[in-house]
Amino acid sequence: MITKKEKQVTLYCLNHFLSRPGLQESTEKEVFEWVGPRARELFGMDLAEPERWSSRRYRNDGDAPKRRAARGGTLPCTVKAIRAAIAEGGLVDINAKGYDKVFDIIAGVFKVAPDAGAILRRMVYHEIIPLLSNFDSNVMETYNYFKIRRWQLPRIFGLPPSTAERNLSVDGQLVVRGIIVKDDDGDVALSPTFKRLLECSYPRLTEARIRSLTVGKVAPASLNRDNFRYIADDYDHIAALLGNTLRERRAGVNILLYGIPGTGKTELSKSIAKSAGAKLYMLSEDSANDRGKRLADLSLVQTLLEEDGDAAILFDEAEDIFSGRPFSDSDSKNSKLYFNRMLERNKTPVIWISNDISDMDPAYIRRFKYALEVKKPDQNAKEEIWRKICVRRGVKLPAGKIAEYAKRYDVPPSLIDTAVDSAKLSGSEGAIERTIEALHLAAYGPVPAGRDDSRAGFVVELLNADVDLARLADSLAGKGRLNFSMCLYGEPGTGKSEFARYLAERMGLKVIHKRASDIMDCYVGNTEKNIARAFRDARDARSMLVFDEADSFLRDRRSATRNWEVAHVNEMLTWMESHRFPFVCTTNLMKEIDEASLRRFTFKVKCGYLKPAQVVFAFKHFFGIDIDTPLPHLTHLTPGDFAVVRSKRDFMDVNDRRELVRMLELEQSAKGVRSERMGFAQ
Repeated sequence: MITKKEKQVTLYCLNHFLSRPGLQESTEKEVFEWVGPRARELFGMDLAEPERWSSRRYRNDGDAPKRRAARGGTLPCTVKAIRAAIAEGGLVDINAKGYDKVFDIIAGVFKVAPDAGAILRRMVYHEIIPLLSNFDSNVMETYNYFKIRRWQLPRIFGLPPSTAERNLSVDGQLVVRGIIVKDDDGDVALSPTFKRLLECSYPRLTEARIRSLTVGKVAPASLNRDNFRYIADDYDHIAALLGNTLRERRAGVNILLYGIPGTGKTELSKSIAKSAGAKLYMLSEDSANDRGKRLADLSLVQTLLEEDGDAAILFDEAEDIFSGRPFSDSDSKNSKLYFNRMLERNKTPVIWISNDISDMDPAYIRRFKYALEVKKPDQNAKEEIWRKICVRRGVKLPAGKIAEYAKRYDVPPSLIDTAVDSAKLSGSEGAIERTIEALHLAAYGPVPAGRDDSRAGFVVELLNADVDLARLADSLAGKGRLNFSMCLYGEPGTGKSEFARYLAERMGLKVIHKRASDIMDCYVGNTEKNIARAFRDARDARSMLVFDEADSFLRDRRSATRNWEVAHVNEMLTWMESHRFPFVCTTNLMKEIDEASLRRFTFKVKCGYLKPAQVVFAFKHFFGIDIDTPLPHLTHLTPGDFAVVRSKRDFMDVNDRRELVRMLELEQSAKGVRSERMGFAQ
């Protein structure tokens, strides 16, 4: 049964469709086939079947209503006859204000002008009027998108082509406000977020419900400034910037927070917004795989919040918007100019979050009011986050356990909160570890194994170096000078990295430790960026930077076969010259290091195999066993070999000194060195 409104709306749109000249004969046939089964409900009579579709007399007969009686209550199958029947029944102007109070509310909330309103109403009714949707699908071949061609504009929307084109352009009101989206062919559709409004019981839509469904709730902050003391200056600057923006109602304010996943960028945004007195609304990610739709959602929310003096927007995963393949040139909305304008004209401030800005155009970055690389919090800050979350969730954990978790798990606050809540629900403290490790495995991979701090402490006497390392450490720690560099080279396992950590501890410095796998990247240019980021991190944290396997990116340029290999070395040399904090490289392949880089190291220290006296000392240090007689046949051992044998001993419960020596001999043999005994210590 066709409702009164369905009939009025469909006849109004049908009349527009038939009123324009140039209707093709094949289209007329489709119209007649669609109208035929519904003619009795639409006009109170049946539609006559024509003798043949090409007969001009059927298409030119406009006297159908006058001859109803003569034809037994049937309507001739002609365009003029159908239009005359529509007029005789009384055509209702569905665009008149007051016709549809719900649509009037929508148009008012989104501030839609009359011409744009006529277009929007037609698209809305396509979604909510089944009869009209059926007509569009069968006659106009319109489904999700309106296939817009210039000659169709008056037929679809009842507007002059120039007026319709203007309203559907990239600068048109409907596109700017995020109500409609355009595809690469220029076809238009209602944005996903706007369509959800229509699906949520159109007759019951109110202004408050529209705002609630579109904007959502304010994102609550679970952390405060104390949790971000390690970036306190940046925190205060952004909070002041955001607060003053709201007070002065400034447009074009955008803030960029970027950094690797797990650094707490989202929680930082919420906390800053709270400190600035802003209500932060998180943009939905339902259209995360479609940049055009995500931008439409942003514009839609901007429209609803532009009059709110205390609102801000959080846009996560911004790399999906600003990086990747270029947009199609056929749609100016996807042009560079569009993005520049977007960052200059937004009335509601936006905090953009990105894990990677390496592909972001510098022209975009220059338009942000501030950009902050969010790094991982230090141990004290992580412990404070754990304590705050435990208090809020009502879970009691010993201070030692909190310190252990903070050190072991490098995860964002949101994951900590989930794990603590899981522990509370299950009543088991062990649920914290299980939850974190399970979610970390699903999101990022296995939790990395931490350093084994249970092993015997490092002692400088275990290094066989061509420099007195104990004296060097005393001198560097005593002078307090930080602008030095050091290359530690030699056999694997000789303690090069451990000495760097020992030296940092003596100097009261933390260590930023990078391996080749942390720096090298398969994409051209990214390795240089990783090198630069490592040096900046060490500079900002006033820490010692240690690069293991430095030969991977300091390889001799004379043997380079690719341009990017040279670029790696050049980037390293540039930073080595300007860096003002301790920088240590370790390598097992000294011969492959670029000569120019060697000249830039303040100290070059060679580390070799343990001397006989050091072997005896290591035996006592690692196994707690005194050996009075040297073991001269063990000439190619390192502290690393002793650490491996100690681990074997712990598994096998071996304490016999003879067996321990045999195990050391096996480690030496694995290097291709034959052990020829000349006696044995009892």
